Amino acid sequence: MKFVFTEEQLQFQETMKGFLAQECTPDSIRSGWQENKPFNAKRWEAICDLGVLGANLKEEDGGLGIDQIALTLMIEEMGYVALPEPVAEQNFLVNDILGLFPAEIQEAIKSKFNSGMDYIAVAHPHNPHPVFLDDSKALIMFDETSCHFLEKGDYDSEEIKSNDPSRVLSKIHEIKSSIHSDQNFVTLNQAVISRGTLQSAALLIGLAQKMLDLSSAYVLDRNQFGKPIGSFQAVKHMLADVAVAIEFARPAIYRASYSLFDHNSKSALHCAHAKYMAVKAAELACKNCIQAHGAMGYTWEMDLHIYMRKAWSLMACWGNDDQQQKIIFNTLKSSNDEIGVLYTF
Repeated sequence: MKFVFTEEQLQFQETMKGFLAQECTPDSIRSGWQENKPFNAKRWEAICDLGVLGANLKEEDGGLGIDQIALTLMIEEMGYVALPEPVAEQNFLVNDILGLFPAEIQEAIKSKFNSGMDYIAVAHPHNPHPVFLDDSKALIMFDETSCHFLEKGDYDSEEIKSNDPSRVLSKIHEIKSSIHSDQNFVTLNQAVISRGTLQSAALLIGLAQKMLDLSSAYVLDRNQFGKPIGSFQAVKHMLADVAVAIEFARPAIYRASYSLFDHNSKSALHCAHAKYMAVKAAELACKNCIQAHGAMGYTWEMDLHIYMRKAWSLMACWGNDDQQQKIIFNTLKSSNDEIGVLYTF
């Protein structure tokens, strides 16, 4: 078996990386915060023009049909720059499962989202507060037994405060009317949970890598006792621990994306494992990188807090590490498979 990415998958990642390096800078994110408009419509349009937003739709639906592996690589780059716009949510929570929605809801989505170009928000019990609801064309809402499609005016909502100024969240108070169905709900519900878990894991690992890179540069520039603090063994160990955690988490994320692509029966387990590992890596990155920066780390002038805030918010989205451990434990407990690296993981 060959554990390498294809040339096409890596090209998608490099294209996304180059684009975001120019379009999503710390200055542009701060500007969105100051103007109270973190959703940048021009940047969303540029991402549309790049072909990313509809890339994982089937060709008959106006997409390129790219797989979950290439998509995960691109989402990791979105995490690396702390992209405010919900591109990952659109790709994974709407586009990737379009064919699983009941026919009536599927047609309603297609009538609103313009082959993935227009944003549709998603709310789910595992992630109940939709992001950028006012910037969306419609809302897909899951409850415990069915799926709802709601247009503007079909619900009452209020904006709620987020730890991350790049994430505008809403709370749904009342559904006035909707297109709803419980058809194929178990499969659809598990599909959206797995993808929500995986996309948040990919974003987190990108954020963790960015925090590590910022801190590595900072400790080489900051001098104490006549030498860079990065030359001190204690500082080296702190950042090395983060690097190790990231390297252990990445394979779990890539395996989960392949598991979805391969329709593996254990894909829900693999996605939960990926999120658990990503949360642990991001949590350590936040802790050690702020320590490496010292008291300066959380000030407005430093970039680090931009990525820490987003990481802290995403750790709880689609289940925190405790919830993922519970999923992993319950899955393994109910399985007759042998447990171990050659079987379960």
